Amino acid sequence: MHYVRIGKKALNLDSIAYCEVQAWQDELTVKVYFTGSANNTPLVFGEAEAKDLWKYLEYIAEKPV
Repeated sequence: MHYVRIGKKALNLDSIAYCEVQAWQDELTVKVYFTGSANNTPLVFGEAEAKDLWKYLEYIAEKPV
């Protein structure tokens, strides 16, 4: 399992099905959808946490396997 702490939340990156980034003017939000989640309700991160999470996800995506 691969956990990352963003703000007060700890996420298991293995259970993330989809991430959606929304940017309006200078505000950024990230919606995180999890596999097996009831009604597929996303976890939504606001400005500061969204930037940290997205930066980390981009870092992980660029790492060689």
